[in-house]
Amino acid sequence: MAYKYKNYIFDLYGTLVDIHTDEEQQELWEKMAKKLLDEYGAEYTAASLREKYLLLCKEETVVLAEKTHAEYPEIKIENVWARLIENGIRDESHKVETDGSKAAGNRVNPDDLEGLCIFFREASRDKLCKYPDTDRLLSELKSVGKKVFLLSNAQLFFTRKELEDVDIEKYFDDIFISSDNGVKKPQKEFMEKLLKKHGLNPTECVMIGNEVFSDGGVAEANGVDYIFVQDGDFSKII
Repeated sequence: MAYKYKNYIFDLYGTLVDIHTDEEQQELWEKMAKKLLDEYGAEYTAASLREKYLLLCKEETVVLAEKTHAEYPEIKIENVWARLIENGIRDESHKVETDGSKAAGNRVNPDDLEGLCIFFREASRDKLCKYPDTDRLLSELKSVGKKVFLLSNAQLFFTRKELEDVDIEKYFDDIFISSDNGVKKPQKEFMEKLLKKHGLNPTECVMIGNEVFSDGGVAEANGVDYIFVQDGDFSKII
């Protein structure tokens, strides 16, 4: 099989993996309100939780954009959940320091909330699977000596487990997740960081993804070719 490029940079969702989530469903927010109350003592109704979640997502994005001057900032969703817990605690017995000891404060370490983030993601998700030819394509690229990278607009605490669930992490030479980098596609610096870390020549790379604006945009900004693929149709890659 003749593959043109030395380095293949893939988007994840809608490109290699089929996924569907619905964060607007009432049942999701009822589950989350119950979990926050049961496990953290944070009190919300389903409606107030969703409203405050969306508000804090916007606030975190504004703050990050001002700090980094990025046009396309990407927040860490665990920071939002930490603030929701802190703001929702009413019972003094649930107020803890980051080391777990009871104290007058109610600070929460966002790094400890991966399980909560996974619960939220899985409660909102009704589909997650590889496209039929995903394994074949990635294994072929590796077998002929190509470098394979992932550049995904995603939350680390969501995507880390989903990569394990679909069993494709093993194919990548490196993985770049937007929430871990503070910016997302099409921000030039997101791909630029990957290229610089591995000393890649842009002319020897190709970006493959299903979003022309984000995937095509970041590729163009870095002088990298772009191949549009959708729903696991990889016929254009060869």
